[in-house]
Order: sequence, then structure tokens, then C-alpha cells
Amino acid sequence: MDEASNNRLELRIEDASEGRRHLRLLVDGRDLLDTGFADGHLGPDPRSLLGPYSPLVPGLEPREVRLHLSGCGEKCCGALYVTVRQEGGVVVWDGWRNPYIKDLDLPAYRFDAGQYLGEIDRAGTGVQDWPARGVGRLLQAQLVRRPELLAAWECELDEVWTWPGGPDRIDLTFYHPAVPVGRGTSPHLQFLAELTVPAGDPVALAAELVDRLTSADPRAWARVCGGSAEYAEQLGYPWPEDL
Repeated sequence: MDEASNNRLELRIEDASEGRRHLRLLVDGRDLLDTGFADGHLGPDPRSLLGPYSPLVPGLEPREVRLHLSGCGEKCCGALYVTVRQEGGVVVWDGWRNPYIKDLDLPAYRFDAGQYLGEIDRAGTGVQDWPARGVGRLLQAQLVRRPELLAAWECELDEVWTWPGGPDRIDLTFYHPAVPVGRGTSPHLQFLAELTVPAGDPVALAAELVDRLTSADPRAWARVCGGSAEYAEQLGYPWPEDL
């Protein structure tokens, strides 16, 4: 297929085990996760990519989107990322990466914007969301796009969590000094920032949370939730009694 041709996106929500659902991402009938991971994977929870403020919808600037995270963690079995951007009437997916696969070989895909956006709307119909979900997605997207904000405090983003039972709450974890890679890594601690999301515009709320997390050292108010007592002593932090 030449550079000017359009690919076709298909998003299928399918049942998985124990009543769960997963999202299949197909381009021209090909499941991306079959090649984006070393051994293939079930797709992500549909709510992570669909619904209000879907990260798949291109913005004014190119946006890196994590399509799926391995169940055992990014630095263990990988995560699949793509950069999404719009060029006139075409949406482009390129800039593929998976930290677990050094030479990931996926081409650039070019979608007709009408078909692409229509498919996101169609697949997202009926996908349930909650207030903190959209804000959390926007928050994560901004921190992934600008890692230097947390790096200024010798921190690195780990995960952003929201769930239906806590509709106004975001739990964000980050590491100091960096996300550990493999066994025998250097001293590190994991911190948990518990964020409350008030009513309001999700875009503005996400921007406010980014400012709260990065305008001053987040380690001063987030709590240690992972690592070890030995690492905490080496890095100069008290180790929580409940861990």
C-alpha cells in the first residue's frame, strides 16, 4: 500500500473471561497486538481508549497514546505506544514503540479522518464512563507527552488509575528517581498521589492537576507505597509502618 493510500480502522469490543471485555484494534483486518507484542495479548479494557475525551481522537499537536499495557508491567513484558496526528483529512498512526521490543516493525498507517472518527464514535457508543476517567486520561496524556515536568523533581510517571467505585478520585503513582528496570536495579521508591476531581471542565481540571503535581516537589505530599525499607533509607525517606 503506498503512502497516499488510506488504511481502515476497526474497533471490536469482545467478551473475555469472568464477564470482562477487551478491545481489539484491527487495521485492514490485522490485529495490531499480534505484532506489537512478542507473544500477542488480549486487548485493553475498552474504557481506556473509548468514550469521552478518547485519546485516539487527534488533537492540535501529535499525541503519543499507549494502546495497551502488559499485565505484568511495561518494563517486564512491554506496552504498545503509537503517535496519533491529523494531516488535513487523514489521521496518521506512526512512531511505534514497545520498550520490550527493540526493533518493533510496524508501518505508518493513514486513515481517512471521516471513517476513523466515525469508528471511534460507533465503538464508543454505550461504553460507560465516570467523571474522573476523562480527567485521568487527559492528565496521563499530558504527563506522558511532557516527561520533563516530573523529571525536574527526579521522578518518573508510573500509572494513572480510576475506577467506577471512586468516580471523583484519581490515584497516580510515580517513581523516584526512575521506573525500575529488571532485577538488581538501583535504589528506587514508588509514591502514590491521591487526587480528588471536583465538578468542572475536564480539560481545565487536568491542567490544574498537572500544575499541582509538577509546580512543586510531589514527593513532599505523596506517600511512599513501594520499594523497600533499605531503598528508603538510602534515598533519605521514612519507610511507612503499614508496608
